[in-house]
Amino acid sequence: MRKRMTALLLCLMMALIAGLSSAAADDTAWTCTNCGQTNTGNYCSNCAAPRPSAEWVCPNCGQLNTGNFCTNCAAARPSGGQAQQPEATAAPVTVNDQLEQIPGEANHVKVRVRSVDGDPYIQNAQDASRWVPQNAADGDETTCWQFSSGGKKTLSKNWLKLNLSAPQRIDALWFKSGFWGYSTTGKDQYPLNSRPKNIKVDFLYQGAADYSDTIDITLSDDKLRQNWQAFDVGRHDNVIGVRIRVITYYTGSQFPKDICLSEVMLVQNASAAIASTAQATNPPTYYEAPRVPSQANLLDKLATRSGPATEYEEPGTFFQNNWREKTVRVTGKQYDGSIWWVEVDFEWKNNTWYRVWTGLKRVDVDLNLVQEARRLGTCSVNPCDAWYGPGGNYAKAKSKVLFREDLIDIYGRENGYYQVDFYDVNREFQRRIWVPESAVSNVVWY
Repeated sequence: MRKRMTALLLCLMMALIAGLSSAAADDTAWTCTNCGQTNTGNYCSNCAAPRPSAEWVCPNCGQLNTGNFCTNCAAARPSGGQAQQPEATAAPVTVNDQLEQIPGEANHVKVRVRSVDGDPYIQNAQDASRWVPQNAADGDETTCWQFSSGGKKTLSKNWLKLNLSAPQRIDALWFKSGFWGYSTTGKDQYPLNSRPKNIKVDFLYQGAADYSDTIDITLSDDKLRQNWQAFDVGRHDNVIGVRIRVITYYTGSQFPKDICLSEVMLVQNASAAIASTAQATNPPTYYEAPRVPSQANLLDKLATRSGPATEYEEPGTFFQNNWREKTVRVTGKQYDGSIWWVEVDFEWKNNTWYRVWTGLKRVDVDLNLVQEARRLGTCSVNPCDAWYGPGGNYAKAKSKVLFREDLIDIYGRENGYYQVDFYDVNREFQRRIWVPESAVSNVVWY
């Protein structure tokens, strides 16, 4: 009996040891998908990432899976989640062509939109695409989706749908609310038209029949418009569509019934390395937005320079006898080391405009309301005509650009023109003038 009990105890101990050995074996064979470290516990000893669970999200299309291959795009399960592990090596970075890099952003990427639907929108007889919903996600803030409120203060029957090519994760929405465009005569369209204020956002998930998970967002009335308005919405996986509805709005001064949305971007919190390079070669669009003007009275006749210092060329002196009756738009400021200069925009005569610089002492304006001019990049400019403002309705500069100029500073981009600053060796003075985009090349943005 004693021998039989001893044998039984030995069998139980061997089974227990075998079970522990088996559990330990199960605990040894996984490779961290984040850094490539081989581990034995439930967390990576190098970066603390958790051991992969039975479920995994495809890094290529966002599909939730349980097997070794994605059921949506057939991509292999990332290293660490399969039954047999390869050698512990750092996982290669896979570029997802459904994601796009955002210039200047290392930890956020744009989720590409396949198509855009919306209703209603204002019909334009001269240009059928002028106010269509697709303008709200075309990458150009100078276009917009525009629809009528019908005079109602609270709305319910408008919608904009952003449709994706494959299920994706959405972490944030970025907006350029209102109409960021300028008219051909230099009028800022943002305050003239109405801008969305309270909006509702909801999501369409793969396999679902309708939108759900509604989120309320309040947009600010961003009159400076130097960048996107960004809103974290929490992690939403397997999204195939996002719907936006405008509920209330900020009223425009000239077109109070016309509600405008220039741009919306779907954003994922992820390294830019996994996204396709942005196709556009233009700068981040907020560089292109014209500075918001402040209306101001004159304090003296308007002596001007083409740039913010006395070494710049002199376009002329204006309103010598009637300056008390005139106002100008102040579009920029800059300090030359001794005084403040302001950039002023005004109509002179015969529908001819100027955007030039004068000393602060001649203009009654609060500098705190004026955006400071700054260099945006460099470029080359070929021989061309030049203007004292961004458009053909501005006065043509006294002198052309006669020689090819390289590595000159860019201070603005608007309406198909670049504002450039350089020393004109032919005329022997500094110039800050506007040249047509067709004459510009070798652009490098800061």
